[in-house]
Amino acid sequence: MTGLLTLGGVLLAGFAFFSLMLAFVVVFVKAAFWLVLLPFRLLFWGLGAVAMLVGTAVAIGVGLVVGLALILAPLLPILIAGALIYGLLRLIRRPVIA
Repeated sequence: MTGLLTLGGVLLAGFAFFSLMLAFVVVFVKAAFWLVLLPFRLLFWGLGAVAMLVGTAVAIGVGLVVGLALILAPLLPILIAGALIYGLLRLIRRPVIA
């Protein structure tokens, strides 16, 4: 019976050693992979920041234009009526060419 317990303990110690070794390998590979891809990560972070700034500027511009259009939209019928009256007056006052 003690032989099986010893064999189980050796097997468990082997599993523990193998998992520890595998953990070190995974940590090393992950660190190497991260260091290799670090320049690309920094580059894309920079590009993302620039894209965010450009997108923010465009969104502010579009928001201002849409806001101005929404403020001036109720005045559109008055503008159309004024344009029609101006056109009729201009048509009436046109000199007759004989």
